[in-house]
Amino acid sequence: MRTCDNCGAEVTPGDGFCGNCGAFLAWNDPVPPPAPAATATAVGAPAARDTATDAARDTRVGDTGAGESGAGAGESVVGDTAGPGADTAAEPVTAAEDTAARRAAALVVPVRPVDDDGPDRPGPVPAAVPAELPPAADQPRAVRPGLPVAPAPVVRDFAGDAAGAPDDVVCPACGTGNPAGRSFCRRCGGPLAAPAGPAAAVPWWRRLRWPRRRPGRGGLRRLLAVLLVLALLAVAAWAAVRFGPRAVDAVRDRTTTPEAVLPSAVVASSEARGHPARSLVDGLNNRYWAPAADRPATGQYVELTFDPPIRLMDLIVHTGASPQQDVFVRQARPAELTLTLWTGDGPSSTRQLRLSDRPGPQTFHHVVGGVTRLRLTIDASYGAQRGREVALAEVEVFRRP
Repeated sequence: MRTCDNCGAEVTPGDGFCGNCGAFLAWNDPVPPPAPAATATAVGAPAARDTATDAARDTRVGDTGAGESGAGAGESVVGDTAGPGADTAAEPVTAAEDTAARRAAALVVPVRPVDDDGPDRPGPVPAAVPAELPPAADQPRAVRPGLPVAPAPVVRDFAGDAAGAPDDVVCPACGTGNPAGRSFCRRCGGPLAAPAGPAAAVPWWRRLRWPRRRPGRGGLRRLLAVLLVLALLAVAAWAAVRFGPRAVDAVRDRTTTPEAVLPSAVVASSEARGHPARSLVDGLNNRYWAPAADRPATGQYVELTFDPPIRLMDLIVHTGASPQQDVFVRQARPAELTLTLWTGDGPSSTRQLRLSDRPGPQTFHHVVGGVTRLRLTIDASYGAQRGREVALAEVEVFRRP
């Protein structure tokens, strides 16, 4: 049974991830390392050398027997030639070869064959063990090992897996069945536990509750908070009463279109013959109001009355005797006017109007609510000469509907 290198839990063969900790496992089961070839080479070398030596000895024995006269003589020669001196004389052996042969013989372990049960066959002769270790010069030198070659990964095909048990846990990521009790998928390593859903949003009215506090604490803070809220509500109510109408009027002034309105009465401080005060509101630009010729024009005024009161938005003034240039310059024209307003519930307000010396309308935007009376007073004139009248042709008043 394989074990996980990370947590030590048992792993089923073929799984790609640990079921306990989710760690990645090897693609294949570990393959046992191959048997070292050094033993076979070391064991086989002395045997090959002994075979070659025996063949050489048999050849010498055959030559010696043929020189003498028969098998008996050959046998005696074999006995003499098999001695250590004859072998040394026939084939000299160096010290290095002798040492290598002894080391190889020491590595050979005799094994009795399994089918060797006959009483006639002799047992194997144990190999001679060297009496002393070889010198340090005969030890094998260090050899640089070759680079390890990693086995090629083999992807396991999970399509052919057998059908799982009814209680298997299905991976939410790849759909692979996993035995019950696993925490991670055996195919993709994903967690098998279903992720928790997002917390439900708390309605805003539930978040407005007072925070829970220990009994007997925070009473003064709560009292101060209540008093502060009440004070803010009182200030908001006062501001709504005090500035609410003004805010509403400002919005209406910007969103509505002003409309023309006619005064209920028109009076003047003085009038020239043929140029009454009603000429200011008759809608004709070739008729005008002029103060009496026997009085100075400065200080003379014309007054318009409105019933009911209006919310004044714009005032358009036409100066001169006519919109035609040649007729316009024949009479004097107002250069400055003082606008005076009266309201039903307050004192009057004034504004200085500076006029251009040209024919045509000149518009002044001035917003005042509840206007009951409007007065225009002449302060200066253009082209004032003896025998000329100061002509004011038309005055148009616009209110908010």
